[in-house]
Amino acid sequence: MRKLFYFAVLIGMAVLNSCDGGKNSYTVNGSVNDSSLDGQMVLMTDYNSGQVIDSVIIANGKFVFKGIADSAKVCNLRAGDLFADIILDKGTLTLDMADPLSAKGNPLTEQLNEFISKSNDISSKLQEEYMDMEGSEDDLEAQERIIDDFATKMNALSDEYLKDHSNDMLGAIVFLHKMQNQVMPPSQADFEAMTQGLGETILNFGPVKQMAEVYEKLGKTAEGQMFTDFAIDNGNPDGTPAKFSDYIGKGKYVLVDFWASWCGPCLRELPNLKEVYAKYKGDKFDILGVAVWDKREDTMQSIEEHEIKWNQIIDAQTVPTDIYGIQGIPHIILFAPDGTIVARELRGQRIGEKIAEVLAQK
Repeated sequence: MRKLFYFAVLIGMAVLNSCDGGKNSYTVNGSVNDSSLDGQMVLMTDYNSGQVIDSVIIANGKFVFKGIADSAKVCNLRAGDLFADIILDKGTLTLDMADPLSAKGNPLTEQLNEFISKSNDISSKLQEEYMDMEGSEDDLEAQERIIDDFATKMNALSDEYLKDHSNDMLGAIVFLHKMQNQVMPPSQADFEAMTQGLGETILNFGPVKQMAEVYEKLGKTAEGQMFTDFAIDNGNPDGTPAKFSDYIGKGKYVLVDFWASWCGPCLRELPNLKEVYAKYKGDKFDILGVAVWDKREDTMQSIEEHEIKWNQIIDAQTVPTDIYGIQGIPHIILFAPDGTIVARELRGQRIGEKIAEVLAQK
């Protein structure tokens, strides 16, 4: 299944010093059973910051990290293609990079490995069931049942650990697993309900704070809310400034496609967009493309290559996606003539169906 999210706010790493007296010191003793890695570095990355906070050289298949753990933090160790996730805390931790789930000496890391092992078991059984269902007549329905069963089991496993770790770093990682393994992205109300009862250690953990920020943005730009304007200095294809309000709230329904030239799913939506554009374009309806996370020249080339005829705001990068809480593209939003958000995340056949519905009401 999908990997843990790696997100960011920096927690500093202290260096071992004499005034600590050793009570909060940590040692990580590691082994690397790969002679080709001798002389190379093991990097320690803080999940909170996404930054490397320490590094050591591998010598004769061994490495050692030492420092002060004023508070526990979740870290990733990587040497070549080998990696291990640990909860860095006081005391001595021993691990073999070839079998990171066998790490010993740190209770939170041992419990994290236990949780990951149980998660992997659930995932393996899911994959086996998928393989068994291949070719069956009710393949899609069976797959949906398997996925629902997986989510149910993962939620139960996560909740079991969160019950005893609602305010520590193990709970933070477990909660991220839980969020990641939902069948559908939770709504803002669901997210708020899922965070009820969690302590400040989890709520202030960078990845969780980032999730909360995204949900806050989604709440402000949810269906029924008025559009939020933004401006791009060279947003028009001719390099002149462009504003979202140049197109939204001008008396037409406007379907806005947030896309990029490198995005395969974005390009696969083009036939659907071209169909509704040809059928409905006029004084009641229009389409606007907003190119994000893309190079200007690549966007222009794609517009020409795919013969995209509707208006475009280009080179928008992260400006609109930050405002609208967009985590993936394509992300297609329908705006009403007054600028109110009518629908979000329209895809495929639903695009034409929604436009036909709202235009029939006008």
